[in-house]
Amino acid sequence: MMLAWSFAARTPEEVGRLVRALGRHRYLCEADLRLHFLVDRALADLPDFARHAAAFQARLSREQDLDARSREPSLWRPASADEIIAALTAFWTPDEAGLRARTRLLDALDALDMFGGEHQPFASSPEEPPHPELVLLDWVLLPVDELDADRHAGALAALEESGEEIDPSAPIYQEATVISASELVLGAPNGVLADDFVIWSEGPYPYADYVFRGASKVAKLVEPPVGYRDL
Repeated sequence: MMLAWSFAARTPEEVGRLVRALGRHRYLCEADLRLHFLVDRALADLPDFARHAAAFQARLSREQDLDARSREPSLWRPASADEIIAALTAFWTPDEAGLRARTRLLDALDALDMFGGEHQPFASSPEEPPHPELVLLDWVLLPVDELDADRHAGALAALEESGEEIDPSAPIYQEATVISASELVLGAPNGVLADDFVIWSEGPYPYADYVFRGASKVAKLVEPPVGYRDL
């Protein structure tokens, strides 16, 4: 079961600092950050995205049977943290460039008849996300039995203090809140998110909480994250 933590990240800059922090801490096993081709298409007036948009368009010309409306994994491309941050900043900045990006995204979805079910920004369930998700942010923490007693002493101490029963060999999977068209187009009125940014994590709770608090501090967020045990 995954549990949610909310972070005091309401601006593109704050979310960007959090994404970077979550991709650099010493408990990280791997990070998987991806962008849907529609993001590249909507941001094609920016050089870093234009080349990816052009490459995908060429692929569509070569692969006539490729269904751009499907859940084919290759419709999402690996992206760096910098690219993720640039994309979110472009969509969530209340200027002419941001309006142009949001309009292009909606036009591209309309052309493919992919609007799908409507939902309020950041309100969809990660268990049944809308299609297509446009920005995928996933991380995996090291299993407890791979933690070093010195290098990872903080999380180990938190686990020992809690006395929580754990599976020491299981990696811990984490994922950001669903980011689809609703979030990119309507999620940051006037450049500020309507609510705190949410990240989901598997247990053990003390391990994830310790990592999240450290990342929040590195990201220089004004408050620590809030999990269900804080409520």
